Amino acid sequence: MEDHRNHEIKCWKKESCEGLLETLAVDDIDLDIIKILSENARMSNVDIANKISVSEGTVRRRIAEMAKNKVIEGFVLLLNCEEAEKCVKAFVSIEIADSNLQSVADKLLKDHEHIIALYRTSTRFNLLSEVMFRSIIELQEFIDGCHKIEGIVDLDVKMVIGSYKKCLWTGI
Repeated sequence: MEDHRNHEIKCWKKESCEGLLETLAVDDIDLDIIKILSENARMSNVDIANKISVSEGTVRRRIAEMAKNKVIEGFVLLLNCEEAEKCVKAFVSIEIADSNLQSVADKLLKDHEHIIALYRTSTRFNLLSEVMFRSIIELQEFIDGCHKIEGIVDLDVKMVIGSYKKCLWTGI
């Protein structure tokens, strides 16, 4: 099997999956498919097959198998546009009573489509949400709404005002 560290793979969740690849139960053909899909998830199975000298059916079966085994979780759209920089992006740390943690997390995810990511953390603020809105007013409405949710004790909002390294998914 080929040394996985020689592959430059980009994942939408983070820019390098180098360490992750070493833990996956995949062979060299699967790795080639992953590399191609990470560069262009819209490439056709025929084009992938031609690039790695296998049949289209092999590519189709391997992608289906990797999806079935959760090696590939899905295909996403990556935004890379200047318009995204006009949005308001913030990180909202949320302190929740432990007994309400799951119900509050469920409510936030159900009611707020502007939550890009929601993480459980090991700090006093035991949830961290990454949010994106079109305006400061929408961010303020989100914050005001959070204060009304039963179980939320406190919030800490950090608004993004610039970036040194951009998120591939949001463009910010």
